[in-house]
Amino acid sequence: RGGGGGQVTVYNVASEKRYRTFQHPDCKSFTAIAFSSDSKFLATIGSAPEYLLVYWNWFQSKVVASVKVNSEVRRVSFSPLDNVQIATSGPGLLKLWRLQESNLKGFNMVSGKAASQSFTDHSWAPGDRLLASTDQGDVLVVEQGELRSTVKTRMSGTSIHTVVAYSSGFIVAGSEGRMSVYEKNDAREKGEDKEPYHHFKTFKSPDSQDIISISISHAEETLAAFFVSNQVALFPIANIDILKEDQNQFQFVGSGFHSAQITGLDVCVRKPLVATCGADRSVRVWNYVDKTCEVAKVFQDDLSSIAIHPSGFHILVGFSDKLRLFNVLIDDLKLFQEFPLKSCREVRFSHGGHRFAAVNISNIVIFDTYTFQRLGVLISHTAVVKSVCWSMDDFKLVSAGIDGAVYEWSLQGFTRTEENVTRNVHYSCVVYNEASTAVIACGDDHKVTEFVKSSPNREIKLSGIRVTTLLLSNNDRVLFAGTTEGVVQSFLWGQE
Repeated sequence: RGGGGGQVTVYNVASEKRYRTFQHPDCKSFTAIAFSSDSKFLATIGSAPEYLLVYWNWFQSKVVASVKVNSEVRRVSFSPLDNVQIATSGPGLLKLWRLQESNLKGFNMVSGKAASQSFTDHSWAPGDRLLASTDQGDVLVVEQGELRSTVKTRMSGTSIHTVVAYSSGFIVAGSEGRMSVYEKNDAREKGEDKEPYHHFKTFKSPDSQDIISISISHAEETLAAFFVSNQVALFPIANIDILKEDQNQFQFVGSGFHSAQITGLDVCVRKPLVATCGADRSVRVWNYVDKTCEVAKVFQDDLSSIAIHPSGFHILVGFSDKLRLFNVLIDDLKLFQEFPLKSCREVRFSHGGHRFAAVNISNIVIFDTYTFQRLGVLISHTAVVKSVCWSMDDFKLVSAGIDGAVYEWSLQGFTRTEENVTRNVHYSCVVYNEASTAVIACGDDHKVTEFVKSSPNREIKLSGIRVTTLLLSNNDRVLFAGTTEGVVQSFLWGQE
């Protein structure tokens, strides 16, 4: 969609450059698009309520014909055998359009009760056969513009989101990550069988996310599946005869990405690694030099926090029932130890990695990383602790919470040494300077405040901007602040 309305842009795949751009005055946006089999023509569907079907000669950016469908269209496609035939499908719509003397004339492919079904997708099969899927798990087989049969798939009762035909039959996919393969009945071609297709195999994605679109390569060696979580996975369809249904056969491109809010992030000191956890219940370890995801693991429980050891060999993850320590393997995370802390929302390794601090609501528990011994508990906060930070020598710790308190602790005796409490302020983050002689905190008071020995030393007032997280550069010269607006601001901090 362009700034002045609907816009179609054609790119050259080889050069990755824009080839043509054109618009239609009656289309505010476009909801579906398809090339003809020889790539000379283009069919587009405009937005509601008209759902204008436009037949383009895109080389000349010229409209050949157009017609108002006046019904929601989810898919448009050209017949692979005849460029003047176009199929459209949607809720209560399965229609064939024929180009005749610069006009598009429509013909209903189904009638009666079948016409009232909600069609989710369609695909052209060899021999001018059209397959149309429904939200009830059926596939209608239409030949020469007439309904020939209905295939009750293994997904009956649930929605089929996508269907694609190939030389051996067709494949449907949809709810809960299920994908079913159907093959042609050779006997049908001889008139000996009433059913044109039979079920062959059914596969399921590991995380049960809905598959909303699939596509098969021209050589029919690989199938690409697009998930509702915006993940793309590859499936080796060429080996389908030997693939086992009870095993995961989907290989996510780049190990996938988070599909929901990221709830925790930490950077490794000695390796170019970043560890993240998200509301999609997955933990991912990224290499920020290679820009790849090295490890990805999905859990069955909600994740609230994460910390990666300075060596990069261990990861702490906060679950709703426990805090767990994992060893980082080449392509997996292996559980090594569990700690009885529920919904730990903040956990941090010390700079040396020999200790870690874990928040248990309003208390901070210090553990030994290698013996798992609980060394001490820091108790003073009266509400949830939102942030903790280790001093560079690991002898001190600073914490901040929604009770408006910023406390500094000595980890030799596990006692509080400095404090500052500001009423009606909910702190969200606190950091040390490089020398650990001052701390900087931010909260919902639209300020960034520096404290030295319990007293405010200086502050930055940010009108209308709420800072949620802070990071001070190693030389104390630049302070980075993340805001609720999704903006990262930087301040010269080392100079008054």
